[in-house]
Amino acid sequence: MTTPPTFTLTINGQDQTYTRDKEGKRQAILDGLRDVPLLTVGDNSYLPHDAALQVVAAVLYPDGIETTEAYHLVCQVTDRACGHIGFGAEVQLEPPEVAFDRRGSYHPQLPPLDEAEIQETLANAGTDSHAPSQLMARTVVWQKAAWQRYNKHLSALTTSEREAIETQVDEIATGAGWEIENSFYIRPLPADLEKARLGLIRFLSSMDGRPLLPAELMRQATLGAYGRVFYNLEKAAPALRNLITITLTDYGYESEAQDGLYYPLPLPVAEATWAELPALLQTLTPAETVHGPGLLVSDVETAVKQLTGRDTISEWQLENLIATGPVGRALVRLGYRASLTWCESYQFQPPLETRGRRRVLLKEVRITRDQNKKIGLASGLSVYTPALTLDDKEKTLVYLEMVGAKQSARANWAALMGKGQSHWIERRQVALDGMKAHVKLQSRLPCGWHHMVLIHKQASLKEMNPEQPFYLLDNGRQPIPPLFYPMLNKALALPLLPDWSDYLWQYGRQRKLITLLDDGKGQGYAAWQVKPAPTVWQEVVQAGIVSRQIAF
Repeated sequence: MTTPPTFTLTINGQDQTYTRDKEGKRQAILDGLRDVPLLTVGDNSYLPHDAALQVVAAVLYPDGIETTEAYHLVCQVTDRACGHIGFGAEVQLEPPEVAFDRRGSYHPQLPPLDEAEIQETLANAGTDSHAPSQLMARTVVWQKAAWQRYNKHLSALTTSEREAIETQVDEIATGAGWEIENSFYIRPLPADLEKARLGLIRFLSSMDGRPLLPAELMRQATLGAYGRVFYNLEKAAPALRNLITITLTDYGYESEAQDGLYYPLPLPVAEATWAELPALLQTLTPAETVHGPGLLVSDVETAVKQLTGRDTISEWQLENLIATGPVGRALVRLGYRASLTWCESYQFQPPLETRGRRRVLLKEVRITRDQNKKIGLASGLSVYTPALTLDDKEKTLVYLEMVGAKQSARANWAALMGKGQSHWIERRQVALDGMKAHVKLQSRLPCGWHHMVLIHKQASLKEMNPEQPFYLLDNGRQPIPPLFYPMLNKALALPLLPDWSDYLWQYGRQRKLITLLDDGKGQGYAAWQVKPAPTVWQEVVQAGIVSRQIAF
C-alpha cells in the first residue's frame, strides 16, 4: 500500500504533519488560521489579512507564488477559510482606531450564532412523509441565521459571509444529531419500541402462524413505533429492526425472509415420532358425509398435538403438515386425501346439531354399495349392477357386474357389445369395440337369474399386457389395492420386493405414475390406473435405496 505524500506546518510552536491532498490542505489552512494571533480593538477581535494570506500561501504554494492566477486563488481561499472559522469580509483599520504600525487589512470576528435559536428552528421541522424522520430545508435555517447575524436576507450576503453562516449552522445541526442529506437536515424520529412490540404481537397473533409479508410486518411495527405508516422504511431505527427479528424468533418464525416471505419454523419433531402417527390416526372415528367418510380436521389436529406434545399448532402449520408434510403422508398411507374439504352441517350423516362448516379429510376412494342400482342399455329391460367402474377418459369399462333375468341380462349384454355403439352410463360415455379389451365371466344363480361380469384385461393379473397401463380395482377397505405389487412386478423388469409396496405406492402417486379414476367414486369398486414407465420407476427405486427408505 502506497503512503500518501505529506507536508509539515508549525502550529502553536509545534510541527504538525498533514497529507498533501485536498482534505489535508484544508485542515492545515484551518489550523493555521486559528493559530494566528488576533488584534483586539475595544470589544472586537480581528484576524490580520496578511497573516492569513501567508498561512494559505504556505500550504497551497510552499515554493512561492509565481502567477497572478495563483495569487487570486490564495485570496479567494483566504476569504472563504476566514468565513468558515467565523471571521467576516476584509476591512481596513487605520489610526486612531489602531496604532500606526498596526494599520492594514483585517477580518473582523463575527458574533457567534445564537445556538438556542437555531435549535428552536430545527425543532419545528416537519415529519417526512416517506421515512420516519424530521426534515427541514437547510436554506430555511441559514436564512434565520442571516437575519440574526447581519439583519439581511441570505441572498444579500457576500460569498464569505454566506459560507460562514452555512458552516456554523451545519456544525450546530450535526452536533444536535441532525444528518445532512443534499439540501436537507434530517433527524430520525425516536421509536417507541414498547408500542412497536405490542403492535407486532397483536399482528402475529392474528396471522395464526401463516407466512408474513415483510412490508406488512414493518408497517405494523412503524404504526406502533411512530404512530403512522411510512412509504420508505429503509431508514427505520436499527433498534426497531432488531425488535422485529427478536419478536419473529419468539413467535416461531424464520428471522430472514425467503422468497419474499417470513415462514414459520418447522415443528421440531423427530422423524421417528411422525412414524407413530398412522397408528394414532387409525384410532379416530371417520365422520359420514354426503361425499363419503372422512376425518374431521379438528380430530387430526388433536392427534398431532398429542403426538408432538404441543399445546398449540397454528392453522397454517397444520395445513402445511397436511398438504406437504408428514401428516399428509400418513393420511395418504391410510387412504385419505391430503387436501381439505369444507362440509356444511347438513352435509353430514346424520346432520350436525350445530350449524356451520367443518373441515374434513375425505377418503381417497369413496365406494357406494347400492343394492338397488340398475342400468338399462336395452330398451325396456334393466338389470341390477352390484359393481360398476369406468375409465371416462378412455370411454371404457374397467369392471361391470350385471344381475337379472336371463332375457334382460342377454339383451343388455348385446347392446353393450354392439359394434359402433356407444352408451351413456351415469352421465359418462362408454364405447366398447366388442370384446377385444375385456374378459367375460358368467354364471347362473340358484334363483335362475344370470350373473355376468365384464373385466378389462388390463385389470386382470392373468390377462394384462405388461407394456400397457394397467388398472387396479379398489374396494375402499385397504389403503393399497391388493394386486398393486403383483401387477407392477409383472409390468416392470426391475427387481421389486413386496416390502416396498408402501414406498412404491407413495412415490408412484407423487410422480403421477398412479392416478385415481373418476375422482375415486365407484359402485362396488373404484379404479386406479398405473403407468409402467420403466425409466421413471427406476428413478423412484434408486431414490428410495439412496435415501434408505427401501433396501434389499
